[in-house]
Amino acid sequence: MKYQELWPAIQQDILGVLQADDFLGTRKGLAVEPGDAESVINQKIATAMGPGLDGRNGVGFLVLPIERAEDDNANLPGGPLKLTISLQWVENVLLNQSQAGTGIPIRVYAAWTEKLLKLYTPVGLTQSLIPAHPVISEFTDNTNKNLRVGRVDFTAMEADFRPFARVSRPQISVVGSVSPSAPNSYQLIGSNVTLVSIAAPDADAGQIYYTTDNSHPYQGNATAQVYTGPVTVAQPCLFRVRAFAHNKAGSDTAAVNFWS
Repeated sequence: MKYQELWPAIQQDILGVLQADDFLGTRKGLAVEPGDAESVINQKIATAMGPGLDGRNGVGFLVLPIERAEDDNANLPGGPLKLTISLQWVENVLLNQSQAGTGIPIRVYAAWTEKLLKLYTPVGLTQSLIPAHPVISEFTDNTNKNLRVGRVDFTAMEADFRPFARVSRPQISVVGSVSPSAPNSYQLIGSNVTLVSIAAPDADAGQIYYTTDNSHPYQGNATAQVYTGPVTVAQPCLFRVRAFAHNKAGSDTAAVNFWS
């Protein structure tokens, strides 16, 4: 997968990660398309500062397009990419400090973003992406009483990696009329039934969520389904799975691609 095709999926996944892990009241986040006009950007900033799931407003974030991608080893075909990714936090100071606001400045949200990004591994979109050295940068001076903005930048490199303190990644089994075409990729054959089963290696894993629309599987996603038994797959899709537990961070994502 080329990085030009990869970044929209990563954008949406970052939004899902911050929302899935109850990110300080789950502030509203928006993905910004490349080449957006300044008026569109300003409109998205105003929308991002709307109420989060806790009903508070005044602070939000934008997931910006990947600014650049570098081949870590140009002499190695299919070698890992290094991607520079940015999030921009925005704060309407007067609104955020009002009774309807969060009362929490964007620097606090940025610090939490930095911590979460250190665990970010969007498996199923590419190889695991290892975030390196997230930094808080380009903040508006604290004397600004109207609008404050700031960025959190990090470089992610493709690599095989499994973070600790997470629920183990669920295991996906496929049974039915399919033809394996590559690891975790199956061609659907005719109109015959194909069943997908999910197993959680961790005994303490709570609920398992799955999606078939490329979105991030978690409880707050309206299109995500709770796994209760084998799932019938009849149409091409990317089948994504994530498990959650009360005493660990959510699992890495497991994924199987079905095509016809």
